[in-house]
Amino acid sequence: MTKRRSVIVHIATSADGYIARPDGDLEWLTSRPAPEGFYGMNAFMRSIDTTLLGRKTYEVSLRMGAKFDSKSPTIVFSRHAPTADAHQAWSS
Repeated sequence: MTKRRSVIVHIATSADGYIARPDGDLEWLTSRPAPEGFYGMNAFMRSIDTTLLGRKTYEVSLRMGAKFDSKSPTIVFSRHAPTADAHQAWSS
């Protein structure tokens, strides 16, 4: 019997239920000072084994300094081929 996996969804949304402004701006989220422990996100990220992201979230994450490596698989959903920057970040 194979072990069942859990799926945990994490979405940062504003009080009015949006992820980003119509122009894609995340200022409402990124302008906030990060509290000590960063809301427990570091511990949360260590507890998961595979990350699923949309292309736009992946690209924004790269611009914000996120690191993706082969230790934890990352699957990016997109209707478009990866940009050269995104592909290089993924393959390094």
